[in-house]
Amino acid sequence: MPCAKCNDLCVRFPIRSPRELKRAIEIAKQNVDDGTVSEVQVADSPSQVRFSQLAAGEPWDDIVRYRFRCNSCRELFSLHAETYHGSGGYWEPENKRPVRENL
Repeated sequence: MPCAKCNDLCVRFPIRSPRELKRAIEIAKQNVDDGTVSEVQVADSPSQVRFSQLAAGEPWDDIVRYRFRCNSCRELFSLHAETYHGSGGYWEPENKRPVRENL
């Protein structure tokens, strides 16, 4: 279950456009910067660009997949999107029970 620090991140935020992907990256970066979450390495990630580079403005790959863990309660989150064909993706907690659909 999410804690008070990461509860606001327990939304399923759809990524349907480059603008929405940029917004999801900004939110993830803010939460990494303030210590709420840390990036978890994805062994089989198709992403060639590290999240820190992506957050600093590097162009994203055709497929982005990053994982994050709450530094307090260990809840896992995923940021994933297929950008080449525009089929989109999501920011979402990996544990679907606490998910609130995006407003």
